[in-house]
Amino acid sequence: MLELGRTILRLEKARRELLNTDPGDKEKLLAASRKVDKLVVEYYRAKYNHRIGAAVTEGQI
Repeated sequence: MLELGRTILRLEKARRELLNTDPGDKEKLLAASRKVDKLVVEYYRAKYNHRIGAAVTEGQI
């Protein structure tokens, strides 16, 4: 659960950076967008792994 929370915090920070990026600076905008995309994938992986771990602990799998 801690990993999921940390990922959310990193994602929110990257999202704020993306929103504050000058739309005219295409290189920085693209880099910030890619960072957000990467963190979204990381978030869903952490969330999925957390759900699988909880299911195994509860004996559902």
